[in-house]
Amino acid sequence: MISSDFSPNMSAVARRNGDARGLRNVEYRVLDAERMDLDDDSVDGVVCRWGYMLMADPGAALAETRRVLRDGGPLAFAVWMSADRNPWAALPAKTLVRRGHLPPPEPGAPGMFALGDPSRIRELVTQAGFAEPALEEITFDFRYADFDDLWDTMLRLGGALARAINALPDDERQATRDDIAESVAPYRTDDGSYAAPASTWGVLAR
Repeated sequence: MISSDFSPNMSAVARRNGDARGLRNVEYRVLDAERMDLDDDSVDGVVCRWGYMLMADPGAALAETRRVLRDGGPLAFAVWMSADRNPWAALPAKTLVRRGHLPPPEPGAPGMFALGDPSRIRELVTQAGFAEPALEEITFDFRYADFDDLWDTMLRLGGALARAINALPDDERQATRDDIAESVAPYRTDDGSYAAPASTWGVLAR
């Protein structure tokens, strides 16, 4: 089994987690999904969770996946649906954009919601040499004990949003926090916890 990531740091985290679970059959490798250092027809199956939408050229990455995958082998991956189906991430990001701390997302650029359109997924997958994929909508809630829990989780996840917030002066960071709290208020439950809706596509192709 090969566990791969473009980031050496992420690969190191995967190795530590695998070692902690006693996994001994995993090879951890730093690979560029668009140009993989793997032989043709060398793997039996591929799983990619929330990765293709972040790649500069997802079509090239899918074509590389098809190249290294043996005939008939499954490709299973997940990508986030559109921003309106994922307020847990979209609302804080919109707040940062509105306050001038993040640039507006560019159409077609890599990002969380770049593959939210199912027709785009089907186009990329079939053009890469796979048969027509099966898509399943998977919905769930991200749950937080209170807003402090939501805020801390958001900052721990990293990414552009967390970097932008951490770079703010204290007064603006507090104002941004208050603004985000107001934007997610509709998802606050009676006991003070939060249930923020999330939706992802589960895709299976061969």
